[in-house]
Amino acid sequence: MTITKRDGRQEALIAFVDINLADVASGTAQAAIELPGGAIVLRGELFVTEVFNAGTTAVLDIGDALVANRYANDLDLKTLGRKQLVPTGYVMPQQGDLTVTYVPGGTAATTGKARLIVEYIDAGRVCSTQG
Repeated sequence: MTITKRDGRQEALIAFVDINLADVASGTAQAAIELPGGAIVLRGELFVTEVFNAGTTAVLDIGDALVANRYANDLDLKTLGRKQLVPTGYVMPQQGDLTVTYVPGGTAATTGKARLIVEYIDAGRVCSTQG
C-alpha cells in the first residue's frame, strides 16, 4: 500500500481579537473567534497588554463549545506578555467558535486588555495545486 499524495495547497490563515475587561463576564464561556468546519489550529498566543488586576488571580481558558480549555487552561492575566496556546490537532467538525472563559479571584478587576491571535488551516480549502 502506498501513501496517496494530495496536490492541494493552502496558506495558513490568521485571526485575532482584542479582549477588554469590559467584554468578558466572569466564569462564562464567550465566543471570540469563528473558525470554519475542518479548521485545525496550528498555533496561537494571548498577549496581555494591560494586566487584569483582580484581587488574587485572573486566568483565561481558551477552547470551544465542547472543551472549554482545549487550547489553554488558566493562562495568567495578572502578568504582561505572551502566553502560548497548545494546539491539539483537533479538527473542528463544523463551523464554530473558539471561546474564552475569564475567571477572576478575589476582588473584581478594574483593568485588563489582551489580544488573542490564532493561526489555523482549513482542511477543506485549496488555494493552488502542485504535483
